[in-house]
Amino acid sequence: MATDLAVLADAFPGDSALSALMRAHDWESTPLGPPDAWPEGLKVPVRMMLTSRFEMWLGWGAELAFFYNDAYVPTLGIKHPGSLGRPVREVWSEIYEELSGRFETVMREGVATWDKALLLLLERNGYPEETYHTFSYSPLRGDSGAVEGLMCIVSEETERVISERRIETLRRLASDLLPARTRAEVIARFRSAMATNTRDFPFCDIRLFSEAGGIETASDPGAAPFRRAHWPLSPILAGEASVRIPLKRLLADPPTGAWAVAPREALIVPVTKSSQTGVSGALVFGLNPLRPDDPDITGFAQLIAGQVAGALAAVDALVAEAAETERMRQLFQQSPSFIAVLRGPKHRFEMTNPGYQQLVAHRDVVGKDVRDALPEVAGQGFFELLDSVYATGEPFVGRAVPINIQRIPGAEPEPRLLDFVYQPIRAADGSVTGIFVEGVDVTVVQEALAAARESEQQFRTLAEAMPNHAWTSGPDGLLEWFNSRTYQYSGLAVGELDGADWATMVHPDDLDAAAQAWATSLATGEPYETEFRLRRADGAWRWHIARAIALRSEQGAITGWVGANTDIEDQKSAAQALADHNATLEREVHERTVELMTAEEALRQSQKMEAVGQLTGGIAHDFNNLLTGITASLEMLETRIGQGRLDAVPRYVESAQSAARRASALTQRLLAFSRQQTLTPRPTNANRLIGEMEELLRRTIGPNIALEVVGAAGLWPTLIDRNQLENAILNLCINARDAMPGGGKLTIETANKWLDDRAGKERDLPPGQYVSLCVTDTGAGMTPDVIQRAFDPFFTTKPLGQGTGLGLSMVYGFVRQSGGQVRIYSELEKGTTMCLYLPRHVGEAETDIAPRDTPSTEYLADGETILVIDDEPTVRMLLIETLHDAGYITLEAADGPAGLKILQSDVQIDLLITDVGLPGGLNGRQVADLARGSRPNLKVLFITGYAENAVISHGHLDRYMQVVTKPFTIDALREKVRAMIEGVSAA
Repeated sequence: MATDLAVLADAFPGDSALSALMRAHDWESTPLGPPDAWPEGLKVPVRMMLTSRFEMWLGWGAELAFFYNDAYVPTLGIKHPGSLGRPVREVWSEIYEELSGRFETVMREGVATWDKALLLLLERNGYPEETYHTFSYSPLRGDSGAVEGLMCIVSEETERVISERRIETLRRLASDLLPARTRAEVIARFRSAMATNTRDFPFCDIRLFSEAGGIETASDPGAAPFRRAHWPLSPILAGEASVRIPLKRLLADPPTGAWAVAPREALIVPVTKSSQTGVSGALVFGLNPLRPDDPDITGFAQLIAGQVAGALAAVDALVAEAAETERMRQLFQQSPSFIAVLRGPKHRFEMTNPGYQQLVAHRDVVGKDVRDALPEVAGQGFFELLDSVYATGEPFVGRAVPINIQRIPGAEPEPRLLDFVYQPIRAADGSVTGIFVEGVDVTVVQEALAAARESEQQFRTLAEAMPNHAWTSGPDGLLEWFNSRTYQYSGLAVGELDGADWATMVHPDDLDAAAQAWATSLATGEPYETEFRLRRADGAWRWHIARAIALRSEQGAITGWVGANTDIEDQKSAAQALADHNATLEREVHERTVELMTAEEALRQSQKMEAVGQLTGGIAHDFNNLLTGITASLEMLETRIGQGRLDAVPRYVESAQSAARRASALTQRLLAFSRQQTLTPRPTNANRLIGEMEELLRRTIGPNIALEVVGAAGLWPTLIDRNQLENAILNLCINARDAMPGGGKLTIETANKWLDDRAGKERDLPPGQYVSLCVTDTGAGMTPDVIQRAFDPFFTTKPLGQGTGLGLSMVYGFVRQSGGQVRIYSELEKGTTMCLYLPRHVGEAETDIAPRDTPSTEYLADGETILVIDDEPTVRMLLIETLHDAGYITLEAADGPAGLKILQSDVQIDLLITDVGLPGGLNGRQVADLARGSRPNLKVLFITGYAENAVISHGHLDRYMQVVTKPFTIDALREKVRAMIEGVSAA
């Protein structure tokens, strides 16, 4: 006896899919019996479960008959809907043994259980799958008080657990790679870090390439088989972003990692050079066999490759830095001045050049503290100067500073005069880590100057012997003498530099500073010192430091000046090399930072794509349901015909057609927001269209919302698909209604808009004339974050089950495909305005849409010939049979070249029906265009899906061409063919 509908509605409340499924289930044939006989201990938790949005299921009775709600359906996968009412042992047979102890604890002891992120290998998609769930089993008591069932509240955490695991892997890998100093160390640390995550990758390996493109890291003959495998790396060298290969023929027994089953595939990704001009190696990953369709595994592997690439780049930079340091050392060795590098607060010698070694009698000072290396210098103030420079970071420059230093091994210290500089060396953080010492022993110069006071001839003789340029001037600053080395350097004749002509040697960019310094010294009597570039006889410019002191009479008056120019080109080059080296290090640090930021952004994008993938799974589920309705109806139709029960045929035909129509509607919705639907634009007056919809809109929004329509006078027409515009307006009004659950006011307003350059840029439109259509509500309004995401596919703020998140995406896609734009203007607690901007059509709007002709079932063709080209055999067969039934003569071809061959023959063809997307190198439009070369008035009917619309010129068809959009009904096709055959005859 059938259970009363009221009883079913009471037992299974709500309008969810599972509520309906449970009301339709034959409970009387189950051990549970009819619902009106169930105890309250079962009915109450069933009601609670069906009205909950949490994932929940419950088991009742000795066999734990299985009940679940809509939120739990994704966890079941293909087990839905067949799991309803079945014993839990059968529903989850693959994990029952693992969970049976928990079931017994609840059923026998009445004690609840709880598990967090428990690994369960579910077979919900036809294969064992790695999943993680947090859940609790709670006892359910019957009317007698005894435990008769259990309730499970569950939350699937697979994506969270796997994402956190991968983030930890990236963090650990980055930490482990940081100390690596050689390429071999990078390889070892990579393998060590990746050994901690054998769930995502049961095994992994690294191969590095040489500059010539060969494999630099040869596999060890004693290594594991997967390290000796000959992986196909040539696609990676050729520039492929990733390669996925089966392991069957490469590895007989691959490592299983954390799983009991071996991986079936491997993934190879390149390790890109930091310059992005090639690859330095490849990473090989064995893929998790329990997640064969993981959409993010390639991105994860590429993030790992990015970290390895960064580590290799850092190692290469260290090698380059060492080479640069050696080059600097060579420059120091060649410098004519004495140079030393001191490190640390005790001024330990790190480097000296030959000039410094000569200064200290070739003593072995490297590696020693300065006080230990040069004990005879103690008490002369030099050690204290070094301490001060290290402590303050201020450089010190000394001129002709006297020092007693041992110049000959074993001899007593002798006095010398030194020009020198103590320059602090700083780390990246600005702290002082050492001191750069550079100078010249000017004892000879000073002695020469002293002798010059006694004898000009002696001075000149000495000056001629000097390795530097030497010169003198009168008290007025005009130069009057140069040593021969100066003339040899300049290539000028004696006397050509006298007076102010010395300036001809100085680089024009340095002349003003040199002249100003000279003028200051002449005015003050202070020593002259400057740096400038002097032109050599061969035209080369070399840096020199010029120094001059005044010669004074006994009364102190300046009687002249004596000076020298010292070549410091090598020191300048060394300093510039140091600066360039520092700049290179800064750039590499910046590039590394950018790479890390890019990796983090790629991870965030990967997580976003995971969320989109989950949502699109719902669409796939809907299509599976619709396909089930179609295939099941066709199977029942075949069965009933075989049984001779023809009275049931119409019911199954209608069921299959209904499912097909719903599938077509869902496809059109998806095409709308993807902007790939086939539109039929017509000149349309938006005011007239809204007026025709007004009664429908009032019924839709309900009596508690006031509707006001404000149509602009003289509104311009717009070229738009009327049906799609009606759908868009209806969709916006429904959204507005849902934003005003307590009632309010909805206003639809039209206007003519002129958009200049600025207004066009604000709306992302070219400047011009537009028709605006705005829908305004007085609802809750939107936050800026919601406005930013409103047009995203699947985004919705409505409660679960009350919105798909496709509505505004479809509106946006349709309007953008039509050349317009959608903009949102909203304020919280005041309302929202959705404005459509549609391009103006210059011309008159259609005043009426011709009614669709009633299909003529009696029409028969008069022997016309139709050529059908379609690569899908089923579609081609149906078209041929339909046209035969209508009396047409048909020809057929399976691809473009075969169809074109028939069209280029002498066979009479009255109509060409062709799919747009065809194999063989010619699409449908190309076939039609080529055929019209010999048949200019050939009538063509295109059959198109979403993507081919661009091939037929975005809806702009030539004369005698029409289009029909998949899917279509047989009657619609028959009427379209008849209309085209009976149309204007070919001339």
